[in-house]
Amino acid sequence: MGKSFRDWILHIRSKIKTGSETAWFDEPGEYDGVFTVRRVLLLLGCWMVLWIVWFSLCIGNVGIDVAENIAWGQNFDWGYDKNPYFGAWLSYAVFRLFHGNPGEYVFYFMSQFSAMLGLFAVYLLAGDIFKSRFAAFLVVPLAFLIPYFSLSSCEFNDDVLSIALYGLTGLFFYRGVRNQSMGTWLAAGFCAGLAIMTKYLAGALLLPLGLLLLFTPEGRSSWKKPGIYLGAAFFCLLILPNVIWILDHDFIALKYAIERAELQEMPTWQDHIVNFLDAWWQYVALLILPFAALAFLPRGKDPGFPKFDRLFVFSVALAPIILSSLFALLTGGRVHRSWLTPFFVFVPLLLILRYRPVPSPRRLKIFTVLVTGLTVLSLAGTVYEYLYSRPYEARRCNHQVYPGKKIAAILTKSWREHFEVPCPYVIGNRKDSCFMCYYSPDHPRAFFEHNPKLSPWINLEDIRKKGAVIIWRSEDEPDYLKQYPTARRLAPITFERQIPGWIRKLLPAPQKVVFFAAFVPPSSRTEPRSPAKTR
Repeated sequence: MGKSFRDWILHIRSKIKTGSETAWFDEPGEYDGVFTVRRVLLLLGCWMVLWIVWFSLCIGNVGIDVAENIAWGQNFDWGYDKNPYFGAWLSYAVFRLFHGNPGEYVFYFMSQFSAMLGLFAVYLLAGDIFKSRFAAFLVVPLAFLIPYFSLSSCEFNDDVLSIALYGLTGLFFYRGVRNQSMGTWLAAGFCAGLAIMTKYLAGALLLPLGLLLLFTPEGRSSWKKPGIYLGAAFFCLLILPNVIWILDHDFIALKYAIERAELQEMPTWQDHIVNFLDAWWQYVALLILPFAALAFLPRGKDPGFPKFDRLFVFSVALAPIILSSLFALLTGGRVHRSWLTPFFVFVPLLLILRYRPVPSPRRLKIFTVLVTGLTVLSLAGTVYEYLYSRPYEARRCNHQVYPGKKIAAILTKSWREHFEVPCPYVIGNRKDSCFMCYYSPDHPRAFFEHNPKLSPWINLEDIRKKGAVIIWRSEDEPDYLKQYPTARRLAPITFERQIPGWIRKLLPAPQKVVFFAAFVPPSSRTEPRSPAKTR
């Protein structure tokens, strides 16, 4: 660990025979002291710290998906209107661990930890498949060139959490098939269950793995051992409560997925083609940089990997995007870019399997310089995006620059001054109500869009009894405000878009956001004392 980069390169050179064309895969033991687990953990740790610090310096508001998971998680249930339960439960557990007042950096840590945990699992998987420390080590810097492991990983949402769960599921599944350990199969079932209880799209990974169990000799032999049955039972135990929940709630999460895929109306034939090609473009475009970097390394000869290993890599790295694109082709539905996030954790396996890189001191220098240069560009892009483009140029107020802390603080203070009790409920659209839940010290329960189907935990009589804050951002009042004749509008509230305090002192004022709000007083109080002042 104390060696300089130059010493490390010299160490590699001393291990590689000059002029030798021997592939790395043929003699993995010769270089075992170079690309060690220790170095991998150091690299992952440094990368994680770098992006936690950078996001903390550049972003002044927690991500909307984090706030939404908190709003869901404080209402314990086996499912929610968009996703299953695990992401919401985990986020809320972290939130409560910090007594309901975590800094944004806590969830930057969670997002980076999830991404790095998934990468470490794939690193271990690469070691099992390629029998090469160099090939396994290469998984990490190749993944760093994919945005979902750098500038696009700022938000701890279900997609980023799935990176860890996909990686762990793939690792334990492969080891389960290879060694038939009951403990490994239990771990595989556990991770697979959590993956699909984080986002149903995990089925695009689990289906190909299931086919491997049916159509390969190694997979079929697993059915002769007890481990796979224990893993399957664990998996079913994790998903059964959500299956019951979604049946009881009219398949609301699946209806949301249909809406997001823009399938409410009959698609045109062009939609089928365009969305199919768009899904592939979103996937292939992000492979350009890691493949280009890999091309700087010399290729080795094909060591003849076992057929099962090749099929496994294909199943985890390509089958999910194939299934997603087929969904677009057959239904005409849209595949959103964020949905593909966890698919990329296995991409380095596919690139290494096809390219078969071998170490070369001179080429490794070029590779390292390229990865470093692209990292600097990613850091610069983050600065531009979050400290200039979104607060100053963008027409819409993105959630990263939404003044969540300020609006929650002023509304909570005003509510307490008027009614002398904590604010129990907030009514509004997803963004406004979720940020009020997160940032208000009262952490009111959210009533999304005043729609009981989206917020099944809501009791309308309790709202009329205890009162609520209503928030909107349009001159037109929401229709449901008429259901509360005692509600009183507050004066409009204006805030600047949120940027970190340290940079605000150096820059001019960003664009402003205007909020409108009303108080539904508790039944014991017919009216607030006075309207809030305009800001």
